[in-house]
Amino acid sequence: MGKNDGKIIVSVHSDVIWNAASVKIHRHRRRRYFYGNLDNVVCVAEVLRSVMLRVHDRHLKFYFTTGEETNMIGARKVMKREGRALYIPIDVTNASLKSDVNVEWPHNVNKKALKETLARIRKCKIGFKTGHLDETAVYGTKFPAFSLNLPVEGHMHGRSRVYFWKARRFGRAVAEILHRVRLNYDRICEWPRAKP
Repeated sequence: MGKNDGKIIVSVHSDVIWNAASVKIHRHRRRRYFYGNLDNVVCVAEVLRSVMLRVHDRHLKFYFTTGEETNMIGARKVMKREGRALYIPIDVTNASLKSDVNVEWPHNVNKKALKETLARIRKCKIGFKTGHLDETAVYGTKFPAFSLNLPVEGHMHGRSRVYFWKARRFGRAVAEILHRVRLNYDRICEWPRAKP
């Protein structure tokens, strides 16, 4: 395997809490925003609309998983199928609301190298605050993982909102982040050593 040629697995959980599964587009003072249960409907839409169209990498795969809201079964199945890789779940968060993208739960990664890599991205505010637990809890037990999160206002599983253009910027920023992570893959990933 050549330099920076390792696998990158992007997982986006597509399950929602069905008691609150509704998303509407509201207009207020010439601004449009998504309102409702945004975990994780908005991220699924942005990955399909913005990220997958911009990323052309034969070592990168996208998975739409289930069970993130309950038992993480989708993440476990992806990890079992793919094995050694850098795992990047995409989700929503209430942390770092002023950021376009929030990086959470880094496991087995060189945090300094990751911050330096992401600092090179212009016109994008990237936060590094930890929010609610996500699929990195599964992936990070054996492999390098960190999550990319869209900051939303309000309660994620009910009355939350995010402006339309912030969601769009998030999708474009994720595509750029994946490109930068690919270029610095070997610097960012720290592989856990096998126990003797």
